[in-house]
Amino acid sequence: MSRILWLGNLVLLLAAPVGFRAQDLPGATLRLTSRLVYVDVVVRDRSGQVVQGLTQQDFKVEEDGKPEKVDFFEAHSLKQEVLAPERQPLAPTAPQLFYTNIANREASSGAISIILFDLLNTPRSDLLYARKQLLKFLMKLPPGQSVALFVLRNNLQMVQNFTGSSDRLLAAAQSIRPNDMTFIRSKDEAMQDDDFIADFAKAIGYDPGGAAGKFKAAEGDQDAIHRDNRAYITVAALAELARATSGYPGRKNLLWLSEDFPVSVGAQLMDARFRATPDLAQARETANLIANAQISVYPISLLGMETGGVPVTSSGSGSVSLVGGPTGTTANPQMGDTLQNQFAARSALRYAANDLADQTGGEAFVGTNDFDGALRHSMMDGSNYYTLAYRPTNEKWNGQFRKIHVELVGKVGSLNYRRGYFADSDTHPSTDSVNDLHIALQPATPESTMMALRSRVLLPDAQHHALRVDSLLDPSNASFTTSADGKRHAQFLVLLIALNDCQQQPAAPPQTSGVLKLDLTPDQYKIAMESGVPVHLELELKPGKYRLRLGVSDMATHNLGTLDMPVALGVSTTASHQY
Repeated sequence: MSRILWLGNLVLLLAAPVGFRAQDLPGATLRLTSRLVYVDVVVRDRSGQVVQGLTQQDFKVEEDGKPEKVDFFEAHSLKQEVLAPERQPLAPTAPQLFYTNIANREASSGAISIILFDLLNTPRSDLLYARKQLLKFLMKLPPGQSVALFVLRNNLQMVQNFTGSSDRLLAAAQSIRPNDMTFIRSKDEAMQDDDFIADFAKAIGYDPGGAAGKFKAAEGDQDAIHRDNRAYITVAALAELARATSGYPGRKNLLWLSEDFPVSVGAQLMDARFRATPDLAQARETANLIANAQISVYPISLLGMETGGVPVTSSGSGSVSLVGGPTGTTANPQMGDTLQNQFAARSALRYAANDLADQTGGEAFVGTNDFDGALRHSMMDGSNYYTLAYRPTNEKWNGQFRKIHVELVGKVGSLNYRRGYFADSDTHPSTDSVNDLHIALQPATPESTMMALRSRVLLPDAQHHALRVDSLLDPSNASFTTSADGKRHAQFLVLLIALNDCQQQPAAPPQTSGVLKLDLTPDQYKIAMESGVPVHLELELKPGKYRLRLGVSDMATHNLGTLDMPVALGVSTTASHQY
């Protein structure tokens, strides 16, 4: 059961700069505060090759059938750049550590890639080969790429942050141990269960609608319940992933290795079948988070090359009747029905994967055993693209879905791009800020980069008994209001919590929290956007090893920034500077 965090006393000071600047934050940019819609477009010629060298004049953009003016254009292509030299740590006057939630990318490219290895929606029997193909791909990682590796179990876990090192990614992938989540059956397992039910039905005799039929119906109901549970977890995980990566500028390619993709985004959510769904609001929020983070999804089906019929692992008694008798029953299934059901399942998978890719600007890979090739194609394809941005002429943010159409002017080619977005308001009820931040600071939740943070931790010394955390908050993703006197106003919920470096956490871990209010003159606002907002927090802790988790939430938009900071107090250890 979730626990609402108590807001205790907090020392929040707009102090002097703490020795580093907001412009030193990797990837920090001053973004326009007006509403912009970003569209990343991959262009291919008739032979399927990526087209480069296009200009802004080669594109035309429409929203709901009305032309829009392109205000920003940029072409991206894969190239390896000179890496920035490692920053030298400041000379410390006391034991201190440095952290940021926007890690330095060790390679640069037109886009960054996220590999999601899905253990939740894939049977164990299909994971082993997929893991082998993933390792094969990572052993020969193309140069100039920046890749992060996530795993989806019953929650989302980041096993390797963004890096261009093939060795680091390979070591992280080798640490993944596929385990059966028991939420999904493989095709072979489902047919074996059908065999058991058919044998049972034959043993008790012809009994339409009797015990065997009820047994099979209950089995189908259980599959449906498991799929609903997997869908709920998957939607929440994709939202976490979008928050974790949105702080990195530009397009992100999500290479999703899974056997099932139980999510819907974009125009799918406007279908009548979704209107009565209790989780529709969460699905819409996730769809917008994916769009705003510029994530293009590349679903890679781990079902592989599949043919119809009865596999060697099944006796076939649940798939085709070898004896006479009433047809189409549990005891006497027909091969035609089996083949038809298998074809329908394959078609549904292909439709879901293709639609997910189409709505987000990616590409689907279904019916192939070459997962290594699919990963390589997705990564290279998604690193050569064009970014278009426009201010919608329709300024009514009424929550309706708006369709985006992009086409070439005077040229021929196929285009992949996201097909629309929900025109939701920028603001949300602030009553959920506490709970949102509480969820974001759970130990297993990846860091959120929607708001960039850079912090310095100073350990207790002879003059200071409390641990001190000096931070700079990049407010460029925050929502400011302007009053009649020209001042800019914003409110942030700030929380610092100290978790034990162990599995068992106390009921009330040490924490300090409060509300940071900004009332800035135009000159102060300009300084804050250029240099960041300094925040000072203090927390008294007993000796031991801790994971400090700092969280900041814009109370208007719910944009989150979280930062994980491992520290040791009163333990003999060498302080390492982290960037």
